[in-house]
Amino acid sequence: MSDTKKFEELKHKTVDNGGYFVHFYFDMHANDRENLKNIMIGFVGKITKESGVAMVVGEIEDPIENDGTFSTTAHVSMLVTSFGNLVRLTQTYTPIAIEVEEPFDAKIDAGELQRALMGISMVNQELTQHILTKTMTDEQKKQFEKQMGIKAQFGRQLRKEAEEGKDSANEKK
Repeated sequence: MSDTKKFEELKHKTVDNGGYFVHFYFDMHANDRENLKNIMIGFVGKITKESGVAMVVGEIEDPIENDGTFSTTAHVSMLVTSFGNLVRLTQTYTPIAIEVEEPFDAKIDAGELQRALMGISMVNQELTQHILTKTMTDEQKKQFEKQMGIKAQFGRQLRKEAEEGKDSANEKK
């Protein structure tokens, strides 16, 4: 079986099961041509090992020099198994552009959408917390940690109530 036919079968299987065929575009800059190439190769290689990635093909352009700085771009085509994984990869790798090739009419169930949105929220909270804790005094950090503890307790209570609500709804069926 040809590589093209294998890819098409994997693509259809992935997309038919709620996955996506997407293209991520990246740019990178450095002062050394060879280091830049190696960094970009490693960067693309790291994506291939990510959870939820069924297949990756990356094309890296030869670096070009401008006033002593080298720049390159990468076009990374991927089969991603779910919307949640696509969101997580976007947040993790921050491409400069994204193109969704398939499915043409993506349908996302409420649970998948909720998991993706919660992932976005969690990453933003972690980033905010990281930035804040780097700029706070020790006293402000203690107060912040206290507030985060209260938020965590509130979150545990909401989760418990949601789970109890699901159990109750399932019993009615």
